[in-house]
Amino acid sequence: MNLLLRDFAGDSVYLDTMLPYALLRGFDEQVRLFFERVEAGAIQAYTSVLTFDELAYRLILALVRERYGGSPLDVLREQEVTVLREIVPPVRAALEELTRLPNLYVVEVVADDLSVMTDSMERYQLRPRDALHYAVMVRLGCLNIASRDAHFDRIPGLTRYVP
Repeated sequence: MNLLLRDFAGDSVYLDTMLPYALLRGFDEQVRLFFERVEAGAIQAYTSVLTFDELAYRLILALVRERYGGSPLDVLREQEVTVLREIVPPVRAALEELTRLPNLYVVEVVADDLSVMTDSMERYQLRPRDALHYAVMVRLGCLNIASRDAHFDRIPGLTRYVP
């Protein structure tokens, strides 16, 4: 089931990568308002270190595209050290800023999450990364997710909130 993010009335939610990405890139007003609620303590938001891996990569690609044009992957292949030397400092600053956000809890991915991951890959036809996000959610007991990814709708009992 999916509902609008602005209508979220629960007390805890797991964040998929695109919500922090939208916040840091500043292109979604609903996401900004949602994070204001998190900062104010109305919502406890959870995410995992896996989200930060995905987020760092997406931010790097976006900044490379903006600064160099063309295909960011081609630019990285051709000039990886030079480009990363320039791009990583602002990405690092953005990630560190996000970790200081009140009421946003970044949790570990642990070995025990792997069995839930592989089970949900098979049971719900999820890709490994999304199945690992789901495994963390199960461990936390949080079945609300803020995400644009409709494939989470295949999981019974999970509620997806979309911006």
